[in-house]
Amino acid sequence: MGNSSIIIRQILIPVLVILLTSASASARDGEPSGWTRVDSIVATIDEAPILETDILMEIDLGLLESTYLGDHPDKLLEAYLNRMLILREVEEVGAFRLTDGQVEGAYRGYLLRYEDLDVYRTKLDMWGVDEEEVRSRLRRALLASLYTESRIQFFINVLPSDIEKAYEEERERWGETSLYEAWETVRSELLQS
Repeated sequence: MGNSSIIIRQILIPVLVILLTSASASARDGEPSGWTRVDSIVATIDEAPILETDILMEIDLGLLESTYLGDHPDKLLEAYLNRMLILREVEEVGAFRLTDGQVEGAYRGYLLRYEDLDVYRTKLDMWGVDEEEVRSRLRRALLASLYTESRIQFFINVLPSDIEKAYEEERERWGETSLYEAWETVRSELLQS
Protein backbone atom coordinates (compact mmCIF):
# COMPACT_ATOMS: atom_id res chain seq x y z
CA MET A 1 0.00 0.00 0.00
CA GLY A 2 2.88 2.41 0.79
CA ASN A 3 4.44 2.16 -2.68
CA SER A 4 1.09 2.48 -4.41
CA SER A 5 0.27 5.68 -2.47
CA ILE A 6 3.63 7.16 -3.52
CA ILE A 7 2.96 6.23 -7.15
CA ILE A 8 -0.56 7.64 -6.91
CA ARG A 9 0.82 10.94 -5.50
CA GLN A 10 3.46 11.10 -8.22
CA ILE A 11 0.77 10.69 -10.85
CA LEU A 12 -2.08 12.53 -9.12
CA ILE A 13 -0.38 15.91 -8.65
CA PRO A 14 0.69 16.30 -12.32
CA VAL A 15 -2.76 15.13 -13.44
CA LEU A 16 -4.40 17.72 -11.17
CA VAL A 17 -2.19 20.43 -12.64
CA ILE A 18 -3.25 19.36 -16.12
CA LEU A 19 -6.90 19.28 -15.12
CA LEU A 20 -6.61 22.73 -13.59
CA THR A 21 -5.47 24.01 -16.97
CA SER A 22 -8.02 25.03 -19.57
CA ALA A 23 -7.91 25.96 -23.20
CA SER A 24 -8.00 29.69 -23.77
CA ALA A 25 -9.49 31.45 -26.72
CA SER A 26 -7.61 34.66 -26.00
CA ALA A 27 -6.34 36.00 -29.25
CA ARG A 28 -2.82 36.88 -30.21
CA ASP A 29 -2.72 38.24 -33.72
CA GLY A 30 -6.15 36.72 -34.28
CA GLU A 31 -4.97 33.21 -33.41
CA PRO A 32 -5.86 31.22 -30.27
CA SER A 33 -2.89 31.37 -27.93
CA GLY A 34 -3.22 27.84 -26.56
CA TRP A 35 -3.32 26.97 -22.89
CA THR A 36 -3.85 29.25 -19.92
CA ARG A 37 -3.00 28.13 -16.44
CA VAL A 38 -6.04 28.43 -14.17
CA ASP A 39 -4.33 27.43 -10.94
CA SER A 40 -1.41 25.43 -9.66
CA ILE A 41 -0.57 23.36 -6.64
CA VAL A 42 2.32 25.03 -4.81
CA ALA A 43 2.59 22.51 -1.96
CA THR A 44 0.79 19.70 -0.22
CA ILE A 45 0.21 19.08 3.47
CA ASP A 46 -0.92 15.58 4.38
CA GLU A 47 -1.75 15.04 0.71
CA ALA A 48 -4.08 18.09 0.70
CA PRO A 49 -3.13 20.47 -2.10
CA ILE A 50 -2.30 24.10 -1.35
CA LEU A 51 -3.39 26.12 -4.37
CA GLU A 52 -1.64 29.21 -5.61
CA THR A 53 -4.97 31.06 -5.71
CA ASP A 54 -5.48 30.49 -1.97
CA ILE A 55 -2.21 32.27 -1.26
CA LEU A 56 -2.78 35.04 -3.81
CA MET A 57 -6.27 35.68 -2.43
CA GLU A 58 -5.02 35.89 1.16
CA ILE A 59 -2.29 38.32 0.08
CA ASP A 60 -4.74 40.46 -1.91
CA LEU A 61 -7.27 40.54 0.93
CA GLY A 62 -4.56 41.38 3.46
CA LEU A 63 -4.98 38.13 5.38
CA LEU A 64 -1.43 37.00 4.70
CA GLU A 65 1.23 39.52 5.49
CA SER A 66 4.78 39.02 6.47
CA THR A 67 6.01 42.37 7.69
CA TYR A 68 9.10 41.06 9.44
CA LEU A 69 10.02 38.56 6.71
CA GLY A 70 9.39 40.86 3.76
CA ASP A 71 6.78 40.35 1.08
CA HIS A 72 8.83 38.03 -1.12
CA PRO A 73 6.48 35.33 -2.50
CA ASP A 74 8.59 32.49 -1.07
CA LYS A 75 8.43 34.03 2.41
CA LEU A 76 4.66 34.50 2.13
CA LEU A 77 4.27 30.89 0.98
CA GLU A 78 6.41 29.82 3.92
CA ALA A 79 4.25 31.86 6.32
CA TYR A 80 1.09 30.31 4.85
CA LEU A 81 2.44 26.77 5.09
CA ASN A 82 3.60 27.37 8.65
CA ARG A 83 0.10 28.56 9.52
CA MET A 84 -1.42 25.43 7.97
CA LEU A 85 0.96 23.17 9.92
CA ILE A 86 0.19 25.01 13.15
CA LEU A 87 -3.54 24.64 12.52
CA ARG A 88 -3.03 20.91 12.01
CA GLU A 89 -1.33 20.78 15.41
CA VAL A 90 -4.18 22.80 16.97
CA GLU A 91 -6.62 20.25 15.56
CA GLU A 92 -4.63 17.40 17.06
CA VAL A 93 -4.40 19.09 20.45
CA GLY A 94 -8.06 20.06 20.31
CA ALA A 95 -8.10 22.22 23.43
CA PHE A 96 -7.35 25.66 22.00
CA ARG A 97 -10.37 27.77 21.03
CA LEU A 98 -11.24 31.37 20.20
CA THR A 99 -14.32 33.15 21.44
CA ASP A 100 -16.81 34.69 19.02
CA GLY A 101 -15.85 38.05 20.53
CA GLN A 102 -12.20 37.57 19.62
CA VAL A 103 -13.09 36.70 16.04
CA GLU A 104 -15.56 39.56 15.66
CA GLY A 105 -13.09 42.03 17.19
CA ALA A 106 -10.40 40.87 14.77
CA TYR A 107 -12.84 41.12 11.85
CA ARG A 108 -13.91 44.66 12.81
CA GLY A 109 -10.23 45.61 13.09
CA TYR A 110 -9.54 43.98 9.74
CA LEU A 111 -12.33 45.97 8.05
CA LEU A 112 -10.76 49.24 9.24
CA ARG A 113 -8.04 48.82 6.62
CA TYR A 114 -10.67 49.53 3.97
CA GLU A 115 -11.69 53.18 3.79
CA ASP A 116 -14.33 52.18 1.26
CA LEU A 117 -16.17 48.92 1.91
CA ASP A 118 -17.15 48.80 -1.76
CA VAL A 119 -13.48 48.09 -2.53
CA TYR A 120 -13.63 45.21 -0.06
CA ARG A 121 -16.84 43.83 -1.57
CA THR A 122 -15.37 44.12 -5.07
CA LYS A 123 -12.39 42.04 -3.95
CA LEU A 124 -14.73 39.44 -2.44
CA ASP A 125 -16.62 39.22 -5.74
CA MET A 126 -13.37 39.00 -7.70
CA TRP A 127 -12.18 36.04 -5.60
CA GLY A 128 -15.62 34.42 -5.43
CA VAL A 129 -15.80 34.42 -1.63
CA ASP A 130 -18.14 35.95 0.91
CA GLU A 131 -17.62 37.67 4.26
CA GLU A 132 -18.04 34.39 6.12
CA GLU A 133 -15.12 32.88 4.20
CA VAL A 134 -12.96 35.88 5.11
CA ARG A 135 -14.06 35.61 8.76
CA SER A 136 -13.20 31.91 8.69
CA ARG A 137 -9.75 32.54 7.20
CA LEU A 138 -9.14 35.39 9.65
CA ARG A 139 -10.21 33.12 12.52
CA ARG A 140 -7.75 30.44 11.39
CA ALA A 141 -4.92 32.99 11.08
CA LEU A 142 -5.70 34.41 14.54
CA LEU A 143 -6.01 30.93 16.02
CA ALA A 144 -2.61 29.91 14.63
CA SER A 145 -1.03 33.12 15.86
CA LEU A 146 -2.45 32.95 19.38
CA TYR A 147 -1.76 29.22 19.68
CA THR A 148 1.86 29.75 18.66
CA GLU A 149 2.18 32.59 21.10
CA SER A 150 0.73 30.50 23.91
CA ARG A 151 3.19 27.69 23.15
CA ILE A 152 6.25 29.93 23.28
CA GLN A 153 5.20 32.44 25.93
CA PHE A 154 7.54 30.71 28.35
CA PHE A 155 10.44 31.90 26.20
CA ILE A 156 9.04 35.36 25.48
CA ASN A 157 8.86 38.13 28.03
CA VAL A 158 5.75 39.71 26.47
CA LEU A 159 2.37 38.15 27.21
CA PRO A 160 -0.85 38.99 25.33
CA SER A 161 -2.10 40.79 28.44
CA ASP A 162 1.05 42.96 28.36
CA ILE A 163 0.36 43.89 24.74
CA GLU A 164 -3.28 44.73 25.50
CA LYS A 165 -2.24 46.84 28.49
CA ALA A 166 0.41 48.77 26.51
CA TYR A 167 -2.09 49.37 23.70
CA GLU A 168 -4.70 50.74 26.10
CA GLU A 169 -2.16 52.93 27.89
CA GLU A 170 -1.31 54.61 24.58
CA ARG A 171 -4.80 54.47 23.09
CA GLU A 172 -4.63 58.01 21.70
CA ARG A 173 -1.44 57.11 19.79
CA TRP A 174 -3.24 54.40 17.87
CA GLY A 175 -6.29 56.43 16.86
CA GLU A 176 -8.57 54.18 14.84
CA THR A 177 -5.98 51.42 14.55
CA SER A 178 -7.40 48.33 16.23
CA LEU A 179 -5.52 46.23 18.74
CA TYR A 180 -5.38 43.45 16.14
CA GLU A 181 -3.68 45.76 13.62
CA ALA A 182 -1.27 47.21 16.19
CA TRP A 183 -0.49 43.86 17.85
CA GLU A 184 2.88 43.13 16.21
CA THR A 185 4.11 46.71 16.54
CA VAL A 186 3.24 46.88 20.25
CA ARG A 187 4.77 43.46 20.85
CA SER A 188 7.99 44.43 19.04
CA GLU A 189 8.25 47.64 21.04
CA LEU A 190 7.75 45.78 24.31
CA LEU A 191 10.39 43.23 23.38
CA GLN A 192 12.86 46.01 22.64
CA SER A 193 12.22 47.83 25.91
